[in-house]
Amino acid sequence: MMNEMKSIKIYHSSYGENDFHISESAPIDVDLSALEKFYASMGEKHLRSLLKFIDYWKNEGYEKFFNPRAVMRVLPLETAADAFGTETLSLNDSVDKVVMAVWTIGAELEKEASEMMSSIGNLMTGFLLDVAGSIALYNMHTELISWIKENIAVSDGKFINGEFYPGMGSMRQDLMERVVTLGETERMIGVSASGNSLLRPRKSQCSFTALGALEHKIEVKMERCHPCTGKKCLYYQLGGCHMMTGGSQDVPGDTGM
Repeated sequence: MMNEMKSIKIYHSSYGENDFHISESAPIDVDLSALEKFYASMGEKHLRSLLKFIDYWKNEGYEKFFNPRAVMRVLPLETAADAFGTETLSLNDSVDKVVMAVWTIGAELEKEASEMMSSIGNLMTGFLLDVAGSIALYNMHTELISWIKENIAVSDGKFINGEFYPGMGSMRQDLMERVVTLGETERMIGVSASGNSLLRPRKSQCSFTALGALEHKIEVKMERCHPCTGKKCLYYQLGGCHMMTGGSQDVPGDTGM
C-alpha cells in the first residue's frame, strides 16, 4: 500500500519581493494506468513484470525518490518581455502578468534509475522508474496549473489566457540561465541550468502562464520532444510518449464565456 501521498512544496513570490512564500499543492497521485494498459496489451508475462514494478513504486519508489518542488514568480508582462522576449504571451490586451514556473521531481529518482539500469537484474526496474518519473512530472504540471488558477489568478480577478514553453513559437529555447537566475531555482529547489537550454535535474520543466482580465477559451496544442524518434525512443517502447509538452493560444473569434 502506498504511503501518504506527497504534495508539491511551492516557493512563490511576486517580482520585486525579497522573500518567497511557501505553500503546498493538493497531494500528487502518480497515475501509472497508461503503463498498465500498454503492458496488458502485450500479454500476461509483460503485465506481471509491470505489476511487480508498481508494487515496488507504491511501497518504496514513490516515498524515497519522488521529491516534488516548484518555484513560481509573478512577473509584470513588460518584465517578462524584457527578460525573455515573450511578447507572444500577450494573447489579448487584458494580459498584464506572467507566472514563470519551474518544477522538478528532484534528483533522487534520476540517480536511482541510472544506478539500477547499470545493475544486473535491475535494468527493467530502472527503465520503468525513469518512466514513472516522467509521468510524475506531467502530473505535477496538471496540479500546478490548478494551483495557479486558484491561488494567483482568482485572487487577483484574473483568468489564465495561455501557457507557453521555451522553444515553442517565438519563445527562444536558450533562456534557462535567465529562468534559473530570476527564479533563484538553484537555491530554492536545486534546479540549475546546464548550458543554455537544459535544466538539471533532467526531470525538471519550465513554463510561462499568461494572466488576463478576460475569460477566454484556450486551445492547447501538444507537441512531442524534439527531435522525436518515434518507435526508436525508449519511452515509446515502455508505454508511449510521456514527454509531451503543450503550448496554447486563444481560440479565434472567442470573446469570452
